[in-house]
Amino acid sequence: MLWYVLLVFFAGFLIGKFISTQWIGKYKLVLVLTVFLLFTLGLEIGANDELFRKIDTIVLYGFLIALFGSIGSFIFGYVTEKVFSKNQKTRGDKQ
Repeated sequence: MLWYVLLVFFAGFLIGKFISTQWIGKYKLVLVLTVFLLFTLGLEIGANDELFRKIDTIVLYGFLIALFGSIGSFIFGYVTEKVFSKNQKTRGDKQ
């Protein structure tokens, strides 16, 4: 299934690379297809009783992943900014 998704993704990528895609914005096709995708995903979750029983655990894990991913990104960005700004000040003093 993963290979199918990747194949479709790269097919869309190649088609978009070589064919004019201005008509997509005109007809809001991407928005309509995204809404349809979310609707069908909701149908699948609603129809799957086992998944529906575990939805609270899934929501908790999703929240924790998003929270710690954001915190980690913030810390990494902060440390990177401090390291590079220190290097910029040091280089400026030497010149």
